[in-house]
Amino acid sequence: MRIDNSMNLNAMIATQVQVSQNAQTIADVANSIGDPQLLEVSQELIDAITSQIPNVIAYSANANAIQTQNEVSNMMLNIKA
Repeated sequence: MRIDNSMNLNAMIATQVQVSQNAQTIADVANSIGDPQLLEVSQELIDAITSQIPNVIAYSANANAIQTQNEVSNMMLNIKA
């Protein structure tokens, strides 16, 4: 079976159209069902998650600092030995 570039391009375009239609359908359903109370909860959840990002970065930085300290200590012990 020979795979032609035009077939691949046509398949990608068809998939893109299908995804676009599905996204529009989902948006239409969300807009028609949109409950303001649920939207508030969603915004509260987004705010809570984004407020935790600095904590995650700080924990990651602390973990890297501890790992670096351990590696330096190991190198000093190897040099001393």
